[in-house]
Amino acid sequence: MNYLGICEHVLRETNSYNTAKEIHTQPEIWNNVVNTFEESKEIITEFLNKVGKDTQVIFTGAGTSEYVGNILAPMLNSMQDGDFVSIATTDIVNNPLHYLKKDKKVLLVSFARSGNSPESVATIKLVNSLVKEVYHLFITCNPKGELALMSVTPEFVNNTLMLLMPEGTNDKGFAMTSSFSSMLMMATLIFYNKTNPENMREAISLVKKEIDLRLESIKALANEEQDRIIILGDGAFKGLAEELTLKVMELTAGKVVAKSDTTLGFRHGPKSVINNNTIVFLLLSNEEYSRKYALDILSEMKSENVANNIVTYSLKDCNDVKEATKVIITPNTTISLEKAIFTYLIYGQMYAFFKSQHFNLTTDNPFPSGEVNRVVKKFQIHEF
Repeated sequence: MNYLGICEHVLRETNSYNTAKEIHTQPEIWNNVVNTFEESKEIITEFLNKVGKDTQVIFTGAGTSEYVGNILAPMLNSMQDGDFVSIATTDIVNNPLHYLKKDKKVLLVSFARSGNSPESVATIKLVNSLVKEVYHLFITCNPKGELALMSVTPEFVNNTLMLLMPEGTNDKGFAMTSSFSSMLMMATLIFYNKTNPENMREAISLVKKEIDLRLESIKALANEEQDRIIILGDGAFKGLAEELTLKVMELTAGKVVAKSDTTLGFRHGPKSVINNNTIVFLLLSNEEYSRKYALDILSEMKSENVANNIVTYSLKDCNDVKEATKVIITPNTTISLEKAIFTYLIYGQMYAFFKSQHFNLTTDNPFPSGEVNRVVKKFQIHEF
C-alpha cells in the first residue's frame, strides 16, 4: 500500500507511516464525518434550539484546535446572524475575566483531539464558574478523553452535547491532521448555513482527486532549499494559514521558520523577513473584494524579486493570478468556501509532510528526545 506516493515499508522504516496515511486517507474519514453529522442532525438541532438565540458562541482549543475556531469565526460572522468568537483555551486560562462576562449566555464549543490537554478542562471549569448560563458542545476525537468522560457526569449531562469524531481521527502521528480537518468539517456542517452534506461531499470528492494530481508538484516545492516559509491568508484563510505554518514547524522540528499573516498586515513589518531563501504561499480568497488586495501583494513581491519562490493556491486558473505569482496550484473548479478550505488544507499538509521528509526526519515523531509532545504534558493549573 502506498500513501502520498511512498510505499508502506519505506514509510514504516522512516517512522512516517501514520502521518502519511492520516493525510492521504482524510477524504474517507471526511465522508464518515458527514455520515456522523447526518445521523446526529436531529439531536444537534434539538440541542441548538435548547441553547436558543442571543447566545455568544465561543470556539476554543489550544494550538491546532484553536485554529479550527479561527477559521470558523470570520466565516460565520459573514452570515450576519449570530455572535461567534474564537478564543484560545490558553488565553482564557491565563486571563478569564478578559474574555468572559457573567450575564452573557455562552455556548462554549471545545475542540480537542485527545480531550486531555490541561487547558481544555480548566477552561470548561472556569466558564462554568464565571458565567451564569452556559452550554457546552464538545467536539473531540477520543472516546476515553477527559472531555468525553466529563460530558456524561451529573454536572454536564443536562447542558452538554458531545460529538465524537469517527474512528481514525484520533491521529497516531505527532501532528494533528485528520483530527483537525474532521473537527473543522463537523463544525462547518453544524454552523455554516451556506453548506450542506451534499456540498461537502462534492468538496471531499475534489480533494480526493487533488491528492494524487498535485502530489508530485507539491513534493517538488518541498524539496527546494528555502529555510523561511510565509503563508498569507485573509478572513477564514487567516486561521488556515496559522494552522499550515504550525504544521511546517512541527513536522520539520523547527528546521525552517514559518510565519503566517494577512495580505495587508504583512506589509507592516513582517515582510522584512523575506530574503532569497524564502518561499511565500498565498491562500487566495473566493471573495472578489478581498482578492484584489491579495493580487496586489503578489504583484508587489514578484516585481521586487526578493523571495525565492511565490506560490498561490487558487480554486480557479485565472490569468490575473498567473501574472501576479510564480507558481499556481489549482484544481480549476467551481468556487465555494468549503472547497477552498479543504483543498488548500490538503495542499499545505502535503507540503509540510514532504518538507519533513526533505530533512530525513521521523515525521511521526519529529522530536524523539521529547522537547515537544503529541499531547501537552500536565502542568499546574492555578486556582482562580
